[in-house]
Amino acid sequence: MTQPQNAIFNEQSQSYHHLEYKFKDDVYLANIQSALQTALCKRTADMNIVVAFGRNATNTLLPDLQLNAFDDFTEIASPHGKKAIASQGDVMFWIHSDNASHTLEQAFHIQSALSKIADNQLDISGFQYHKNRDLIGFVDGTANPKEDARQLASLIPEGQPGVGGSFVLSQKWVHDLASFNAMPVPEQEAVVGRTKEDDIELSGDAMPANSHVSRTDVSGMKIYRRSSPYGNASEHGLYFLAFACEQLRFTTQLQRMYGIPDGITDRLIDYSDAVTGSYWFAPSQTELDTLMN
Repeated sequence: MTQPQNAIFNEQSQSYHHLEYKFKDDVYLANIQSALQTALCKRTADMNIVVAFGRNATNTLLPDLQLNAFDDFTEIASPHGKKAIASQGDVMFWIHSDNASHTLEQAFHIQSALSKIADNQLDISGFQYHKNRDLIGFVDGTANPKEDARQLASLIPEGQPGVGGSFVLSQKWVHDLASFNAMPVPEQEAVVGRTKEDDIELSGDAMPANSHVSRTDVSGMKIYRRSSPYGNASEHGLYFLAFACEQLRFTTQLQRMYGIPDGITDRLIDYSDAVTGSYWFAPSQTELDTLMN
């Protein structure tokens, strides 16, 4: 039986760390495998780590795996000039646990293990904010699938290449909180498509066609969001992280957010910029164990 990476589904963590890397030129496969083994060797039972690879790295590390429709992230631009920036990496680690000290120590260990074979592209600590709220004050991930539906949305099913694995999207969003918070709450709610205090989805004429909910709620294309707020007083936002059984679900939602093809853009991108973007493949734990040995 193929086992997924269970750390994808543990929702009890309070601290998060995100690391993204690009392999150095002319690095040998054996060196990559050795570095990955070292990076994961100190993982304890209470530590959750998800490992995922970009398309080029997947082709190098798992050459016999011919995934369906797996591409690099490419820049997306709206008709009004807003962009989702591409920063495609080779390997990503998502570390999370109940203990911020242990999470950070694991990040230190992974950075040390990868330093000789890869250059760090992103290094962000995330946290829980007011019971699963984004820094804009709205609950994040309300529409997430629940229970067994999480696996159905996020894992490649039996009979397809990469069974038990997951396609992943990561983006660092930088919020303009000053502009967002300057709006009255009813206008903020129109931007998001939900009420701010009690997290109720707007309906009927109250739901704008360009709200975040309207643009991202695509029938039959559920994804499993595992995002976390990050930042300090001067730069802050959301590290968007999501898992899906097919990459098409991500590209469809992003295109709708940026007004492709109908010209209606998600109002939320007026208040936040996607400054990085990568697609990944998180192999099953079974596949990952084989790669490590």
